[in-house]
Amino acid sequence: MNKIISIFTFTLIMFFIAEPIQACATCYGATDAAATEGLNWAIISLLGTTGGVLTGIIIAIISIVKKAEKHGKIIEK
Repeated sequence: MNKIISIFTFTLIMFFIAEPIQACATCYGATDAAATEGLNWAIISLLGTTGGVLTGIIIAIISIVKKAEKHGKIIEK
């Protein structure tokens, strides 16, 4: 019962005291603004960096597995 009361209290506090959350300029705002264009390029560059790093990790894992198979080091279940 205390858990329900605390959740209800937290919900009321967040509803009445907290400011409404606003979307960033990329999701909501002028599409031709300089800030929107900058945020779009920032998102693209971060996705590119993350994709590049993850691709490198996957290639490294595949390379290690192939080398292990070549030398017979893979233990079959």
